[in-house]
Amino acid sequence: MSVVSSVLIPIIKLWLRSQVEHIDTLEIEIAGKSRQILSGDIPKANVIGAGARYQGLAVTNIDLCAEAIHLNITQILKGDALRLLDPIRVTIDVELSPEDLQSCLKSPIFIDAITPDAPLIATTDDEIRALLEQLVHKLGDEFTLHELAIADGGAKCRGEFAITAT
Repeated sequence: MSVVSSVLIPIIKLWLRSQVEHIDTLEIEIAGKSRQILSGDIPKANVIGAGARYQGLAVTNIDLCAEAIHLNITQILKGDALRLLDPIRVTIDVELSPEDLQSCLKSPIFIDAITPDAPLIATTDDEIRALLEQLVHKLGDEFTLHELAIADGGAKCRGEFAITAT
């Protein structure tokens, strides 16, 4: 780990923890040499979390990975706000236990995202799959689903989404 990463990672962890209601574990890996990172060029970043809760959404395990991240580091050092200079693709792997999944189905974010006539109770794997597929469809082109596995009331999802430059 570079010297810059050893300073940057605790700051990012602190910021990420402030964005969620709760998280049990949080690991961050940043690839790149100090000079690259200081110039705003991050070849690869990985965020792994467990036991996270965000606006009522409970996530058992999450793994986010992005590559070729370009930030305005020189402007940040002059006091400007952090900006993403180029869009990035983020891969996401999410695992939801049956309890976390049922909690998500009751969250305001989920309820607002699905159509009003959709049943809000999903007890079988087929009902869960139907609701989650409806949610993914609602996300449209913003999210690409690579895999959705439903078993014993829990879910595993692998996909990809874009974050636009700011």
